[in-house]
Amino acid sequence: MITLAWYLLKVIICSGILCGYYYLALRNKIFHRWNRFYLLAAVVLSLIVPVMKINIFQSSNEDKGAVVKMLQTINSSDEIIIEYSRHSGLQLNSESIISALYFLITIAFLSIFFLALYKIYRLKKMYPATKLKGISFISTDAKGTPFSFFNSIFWNNAIDLHSTQGQQIFNHEIAHVKEKHSYDKIFMNIVLIFFWMNPFFWLMRKELSMIHEFIADKEAVEDSDINAFAEMILQTVYPGQQFSITNNFFHSPLKRRLIMFTKNKNPKVSYISRLLVLPLAAIIFFAFTLKVTPLKSADGYSGKTITVVIDAGHGGDDNGAVSASGLKEKDIDLAIAKKIAELNSNDHIKILLSRNGDVSMNVKDRVEFARANHSDLFISVHTNAADKDNTSENGFSVIIDKNNSQKNKLLASAIINELQKIYTTESTISIRTNGVWVLDNNICPAALIECGYITSPADEAFITVNSNQEKIARNILDGIEKYAEQNAGQPTITQVESDSIPTMYYKNKKVTGIEVRPKLNNILVSYNDGTKEIITKEESDKRGFILPPPPPRPGLKTLGTPGAPKQNSLPATTASNKDSSNKPDPIYFVDGKEIPKDKLNTVSPDATKSITVLKGESAVSKYGDKGKNGAIEITLKPKDNSFEKKNDPETNINQNSDTIPNKVFTKVEHEAEFPGGQEAWVKYIVGEVKASIDSFTTKDYGTCVVKFIVNTDGSVTNVEATTMKDTHLAQIAMNAIRTGPKWIPATQNDHTVAAYRLQPVTLTNPEKK
Repeated sequence: MITLAWYLLKVIICSGILCGYYYLALRNKIFHRWNRFYLLAAVVLSLIVPVMKINIFQSSNEDKGAVVKMLQTINSSDEIIIEYSRHSGLQLNSESIISALYFLITIAFLSIFFLALYKIYRLKKMYPATKLKGISFISTDAKGTPFSFFNSIFWNNAIDLHSTQGQQIFNHEIAHVKEKHSYDKIFMNIVLIFFWMNPFFWLMRKELSMIHEFIADKEAVEDSDINAFAEMILQTVYPGQQFSITNNFFHSPLKRRLIMFTKNKNPKVSYISRLLVLPLAAIIFFAFTLKVTPLKSADGYSGKTITVVIDAGHGGDDNGAVSASGLKEKDIDLAIAKKIAELNSNDHIKILLSRNGDVSMNVKDRVEFARANHSDLFISVHTNAADKDNTSENGFSVIIDKNNSQKNKLLASAIINELQKIYTTESTISIRTNGVWVLDNNICPAALIECGYITSPADEAFITVNSNQEKIARNILDGIEKYAEQNAGQPTITQVESDSIPTMYYKNKKVTGIEVRPKLNNILVSYNDGTKEIITKEESDKRGFILPPPPPRPGLKTLGTPGAPKQNSLPATTASNKDSSNKPDPIYFVDGKEIPKDKLNTVSPDATKSITVLKGESAVSKYGDKGKNGAIEITLKPKDNSFEKKNDPETNINQNSDTIPNKVFTKVEHEAEFPGGQEAWVKYIVGEVKASIDSFTTKDYGTCVVKFIVNTDGSVTNVEATTMKDTHLAQIAMNAIRTGPKWIPATQNDHTVAAYRLQPVTLTNPEKK
């Protein structure tokens, strides 16, 4: 809508300049055919010049190889990116009202146009037609005649065709037919149907109709006989009706026609007036089409081709934030994203848009799109919003994932450094405490750009201007290039300061688990796209992976054979290591049972089959908030009873039984699923939440994680909220799970088992992301 409004404004300005020149230099001049051509050309130029673009490249003095200035990060407690907005759907605002009004008026003019065509068609059917040298002569008694329409002349029986005046009127209409004036009228009426708000087009149509009459008058009256011309007009009264698409003889003002008939010729003035059109047309053309574009320096990024996904926030039913003027965030996000794709000229950077139009797309689909296209970078484009009464908040900002990884900091820093050149931008990198789904769960370095506050009049005025959107897009592209240059040849591992386990990448895939298998002398690596691979210890060292567990600390009791290799040792339980003493411990599981860390010394390293380390979102998704500091899963060898706490059945792990009816698994090979899969779950829970959307308050916005047990028969029990416990959202989510269909139970070793399930339900704040 914003793009259309700017186009209409440019059309009005362009047509106003051309129409103004006509009134000053060409109106009431005797070169009628030139004026006819000028007015038609002025309309066409006014429509096409605003959409034309000619780039003039100028060299840039900017050093593309400059080192990116790394910026600090700050935490923010705003809500996560929305998946469902209570303001989705039809919203009544100024933009929608204006749009509706435009289409209503356009439909009204279109109806009038077709009604006129129908009336002419009906006249042709009502009265007989006589062919005269390719012209259909139709004699009628209808009001508004005589007039011509394409190759038809509709005559009025009240006028004697064989009289001198009748012959002059007939010649007048013949001139309209020969000059093809009906084409001009059809063209102007079609233009006005869609551009009815442009007053200059109405003036141009009026002047074009007068020029048609001037041309026909000159052809109708021989030897410039002014007396005969006046007698021809005055002996007839005005008709009772007229059609805007026909050439009516008695429609145009008679005074101007008489004056033009007596005009003296002045060739010198005529030529000067016509020649002045050339510089005017050139000025308008270049003013609206020339764009100064910085020339890409030869030393720009030229390394390995990288794929960058540009994600335009919101879309479809999700409008995002809406300004007081009715501007929708989804439209601005898409406009800037398209500019980035359009202006990219680096063959080594491939830009993909997660959405090309106004379509709905949930956050998981956006991340899946990046994964499917093996994205190297992910940049989400949004605009911020403050409270309705707060219009002082303004400026751009960049957000990265809560893990605060080094590559994400590098990407955000590069973008901020570039955006600061064109507009107020926060000099620090933001981190949302609750996280942002498309950032925290992405497969590659990712950043979210808040392109100003849509609630700020100053920011709204800036981001809605087409030229400013191009500046934003260009500087984001420059930031991508700076990042790519700086990142070329960097190692794939990034230490996460806020976690006890490092974040690792390989070929743009995030490592979610490493299982050391000493007996097989290999390592099983799991990635966030669901794939796994087996590698050797040497290959792991080559990739820079950090393997679990750390060396045993003093005080660890070992029950295994003396001299057992260190790499088979279990995680230490004491805190003498100063690098880890200040960090929270992960949770420990032995064969699916959680145990306290002080019980690890009862597990023999020789009895250990494998050790798996989970971190970040993979640990949280499996164990909820308990897994926020990571999880270590220990699998014992079959039929090993070295780990038994005989007096405590809760920690007794039976290695011989394939199925344990009274046991509830926390880790299984295949988790319980909602019938129909994830798509069916989303449809079901959205329906449940939407039914109560009007009853939610601001404290209901966020992610509620519901924990429950899926039994072997698919029924659910022990349903409880682990987050947002006292909210209406938690109640709705728990009720939906309790009263919903039976789940497909989990499986372990090809047997159906009872298992815990953690299910997040997200409700979003339409004012914040």
